[in-house]
Amino acid sequence: MSATKLTYLALPGLAEGIRYLLHYGGVQFEDERLTREEVAAMKEKLPLGQVPVLQIEGKTLFQSQAICRFLAKRFDLTGKDEWDSVQCDIAADTIYEIRNAYLTFFHEKNEAAQKEKRVAAVKKIDFILGKLEGHLAKNDGHFVKGQLTWPDFMIAAFSEHINSRTGRDMFAAKPLLSALRDEINALPAIKAYIEKRPKY
Repeated sequence: MSATKLTYLALPGLAEGIRYLLHYGGVQFEDERLTREEVAAMKEKLPLGQVPVLQIEGKTLFQSQAICRFLAKRFDLTGKDEWDSVQCDIAADTIYEIRNAYLTFFHEKNEAAQKEKRVAAVKKIDFILGKLEGHLAKNDGHFVKGQLTWPDFMIAAFSEHINSRTGRDMFAAKPLLSALRDEINALPAIKAYIEKRPKY
């Protein structure tokens, strides 16, 4: 892989899972982190007017989940067969639902409405994380049969952002999710990235 460039905002968000996978795969890439104003200024040049965008091998990829699936296939992180692969997709899409939950309150301007929506969102996020915790219990601490697969990276990459947005440690009572997050973050390539990445 050559001339690889990831463009996103200067925060974890939808790009952190992509960053994790690129580092895990040993890909040298330009990690372009922009302000919202800079993204707005280049909106017309973006495929859908939004980020993240990954430029790789002369091609432009967009849609965060599609980019992650592409990289997961490259790095053999989709399981052993099509059934493992679809379990990866189910887990990753479930993790993505957490983002949808916190977005219900994050951009709310009315303080009283935001507080009410936050309570409902935190409850839903805790419900989803509880379901994921139960799934790990049936799969030897991973999302697919004890194997290292790409949704493992997604939950680890997303965990800090979840806690930041909700204002609490949503993983405190989820020992298996916490252990999986710590396992992924301890991988040499990921650990090295975490140590040098910008603070948010």
